[in-house]
Amino acid sequence: MSVAEQAAAMVRPAQGQKRFAVAALVAVFLVGAASLAWALASDETKPDFAFLTVTWLYLMGVSQAGVVFAAIMRLVGAEWSKPYYRLGELATLAFLPFAILGFLLIYFLGQGQLFLWLEPHGNAHLSPWLDIDWLLARNLFGLLLFYGVSLAYVRKALSPDLAGGAAQDHRAVEARLRAMSPFVIVAFVVCNTLLAWDFGMMIAEHWYSTVFPIYFSFGNVFAGTAALVLFVPVLRRAGAAPPFGPDQVRNLGMVVTAFTLIWLYLYWAQFFVIWYGNLPRETGPVWRQMYGHYAPYYWTMMSACFFVPFVAFIFAAVKRSVPLMCLLALGINAGIWLNKYLTVVPVYSPDDRPFDSWLDVSLAAGLLAGFLAVLAWLVGRLPAFSHWEMNLEPGAGSGPEQR
Repeated sequence: MSVAEQAAAMVRPAQGQKRFAVAALVAVFLVGAASLAWALASDETKPDFAFLTVTWLYLMGVSQAGVVFAAIMRLVGAEWSKPYYRLGELATLAFLPFAILGFLLIYFLGQGQLFLWLEPHGNAHLSPWLDIDWLLARNLFGLLLFYGVSLAYVRKALSPDLAGGAAQDHRAVEARLRAMSPFVIVAFVVCNTLLAWDFGMMIAEHWYSTVFPIYFSFGNVFAGTAALVLFVPVLRRAGAAPPFGPDQVRNLGMVVTAFTLIWLYLYWAQFFVIWYGNLPRETGPVWRQMYGHYAPYYWTMMSACFFVPFVAFIFAAVKRSVPLMCLLALGINAGIWLNKYLTVVPVYSPDDRPFDSWLDVSLAAGLLAGFLAVLAWLVGRLPAFSHWEMNLEPGAGSGPEQR
């Protein structure tokens, strides 16, 4: 058997496994969609839109962080991070339909459960900002702004790899991407600020925090950056891991270490002002998370997002180990999901337990599976790596020969 035949024989099982995995993800998504349709039509069982919103916010934030990570790394000139660019960008695009449709679903069908401030009592909440139509307009604006800018950004990043034999000035494309990167970051901040207000602060009566939108946005970047580690073992199984060398894993670990400390600082900046002021209207949402029924979830979040990563990242060997990095990445993402859960759910229930019904499990698993299925579809049809950037040496000249 020739070398080419041996390679083809190794590829066929991998392709078969990939098709099976995508089919399984699509099946889980369809089950979730069917469960939602059944619950909406049922007179006895209704979907818990607060819980569904938690998973929607988490997956949207983590996926949006992909293109933001690429924009930040291009701005600072981090050469080691180039293998992660395209994967992060495709992750952002993969959640686009779920972001828009999910918001419209929550707005039209779940507003009665979530946005209690839309029905003011007495003279409270009379600002036009709190109008139901303005709620729709501002959040759609934020989502369309971010995803519109991201689409243009990713299209520009893809153009050299999709150009075939067409001559392109890769240095000019690189400069254009660097110039567009601040707009991606600004659009992300605008979008996440609006989401933080309406799906975080606004649902808790009399809660005001100027730091919360920054804390909310950075939590998404923190979880999304950590999640990039998980691409390494997945792509190794698919035989596409050569771009991920020791430098990529170690440097990404260093970035996640820094983000761990920044996340704690932003959390403390928000918490300290509320604690020091000790005003019952402001401390109520925080104490609901820290004490009583929700205390175990709160301390699990803090351990997963700070205590465990902080201690682990002290040791350089951890940042060189893909399995350990993956475990920490999973823990960080679980912690950020719990952070969203503690922000939203305790407002509506004093004793909720996550995933305590088959419907909650089905809806969350379906949303996750749909996102992963679209991501796998994009990775299978578009270049998974930004080859032209990975082959473009610092300081080299421009032109097609750089490919």
